[in-house]
Amino acid sequence: MAQRDIIRTQAIVLRGMDYSETSRIVTLFTREQGKVSVMAKGARRTKSSYGSTLQPMAYTQVVYYYKPTRTLQMLSESSHVRAFHDLNRRLDKIKIGLRIVELVDALMEEEDPQPAVFAVTLKALDALDRADERIDNLWPFVQLRIARVLGVAPAIDRDNVEAVTDEGGILSLANGGVYPQSARPSHARRASRAALRAFAILARADLDVILRMDLDRQTRARVHQLVAEYMQFQFESAYPTRSRDVISQMKGGEGEW
Repeated sequence: MAQRDIIRTQAIVLRGMDYSETSRIVTLFTREQGKVSVMAKGARRTKSSYGSTLQPMAYTQVVYYYKPTRTLQMLSESSHVRAFHDLNRRLDKIKIGLRIVELVDALMEEEDPQPAVFAVTLKALDALDRADERIDNLWPFVQLRIARVLGVAPAIDRDNVEAVTDEGGILSLANGGVYPQSARPSHARRASRAALRAFAILARADLDVILRMDLDRQTRARVHQLVAEYMQFQFESAYPTRSRDVISQMKGGEGEW
């Protein structure tokens, strides 16, 4: 008989889908075991003990039965470590939070522990819950920080960044470096000085600095585009290009969100 262990660990809920009239399959990003899929029997019942602990973005303490020969583990318990109340009340925060967990789900392998990615994800969701302003800065920050953890940090050189003039400069998708217009890096994308400097800050600065960055609408849109292009170049088809349907999830749509 295959060994069955009882695993107790903290987890961030990445996604879920209905399995039967009473059960759900939930994908967890656990601190110790990485990404794990579990069966939550009875989770769809009105009086389920799971409550809101299995909703995407929830930060929970879970207990599940683990068999190494099984790809779907059996969930036993789930409770909030901390409930992100404000995050789940504001649509703008929900959209960013769902993009964060979608990214983690796409880039993480099953049962591959990535404690640094777990820490980045948790810190970002916590900041998203607490912040009142400039929350749009969190999405590019999380992407670049996860890229750093996974070994593809942008090659930001301070002298090159400072050499970018008011006429703009270049971002290399190959290494994430910022260069003046006179440079000829591979896979170049031209952008304004403001956008490139913001990209460099997002790639290197701490979260408290990021949440103080005040970007105008045009610069913010270009930075988001540059970060998305960089991530797509680095991770290719693994990078998620389409967010899940937030409105359907909020309305309790059937099936996978």
